[in-house]
Amino acid sequence: MKAPGIPATPRASQAPLRLVLVGAAAAAASDAVEDAAGRLAALIGVPAMAMPSPHEDDEAGVDAVMAELNSRGGSWVVPLPVDPGRWQPWGGRWSELLGSWRQPVVLLIESHQADGGLPAACTALMECSGVPLLGLIQWGGGFDREARRRDGLPWLGGLSHSPGSAAGGEAEEADLSLCLSLGRRWSRITAEAR
Repeated sequence: MKAPGIPATPRASQAPLRLVLVGAAAAAASDAVEDAAGRLAALIGVPAMAMPSPHEDDEAGVDAVMAELNSRGGSWVVPLPVDPGRWQPWGGRWSELLGSWRQPVVLLIESHQADGGLPAACTALMECSGVPLLGLIQWGGGFDREARRRDGLPWLGGLSHSPGSAAGGEAEEADLSLCLSLGRRWSRITAEAR
């Protein structure tokens, strides 16, 4: 079942939901990004797709990856399981590439990272790279809405590791809240792009 607020089949005037889920630091180095992308995609009712692999270690090869990604039809969520700020063999950073292609992104922050400086640093990296940042999602743990409000970052909410987690109804309510926030931000970004 698709969560409300997310266009699974968009109207003609509404752009399909196409976003890259980017992991920050430790999240990027683990399976967390791919697991969270699958969970988020299932929650909002769109397919999770793999990031195409570059054919070469040069910028043209990576641009081809982005062109292939953008040629995919319909709505989708794609995980990027590498640190977006790390220098790559092709001579750039993923944050710069995502910004130059104006690819909407959601940052994944693991629960143990939420209170540190990493969320602010990754948000600043996305902003200075020109990436359309929909917001940040906390992966796992209890989402402290008041603390996240105080830090002033564009948090969407928390995402539980699995639909049948121990928190039960609270986790489902948090997931629904996340979907509604994501839907509002997506609508705002696509309206600004027109």
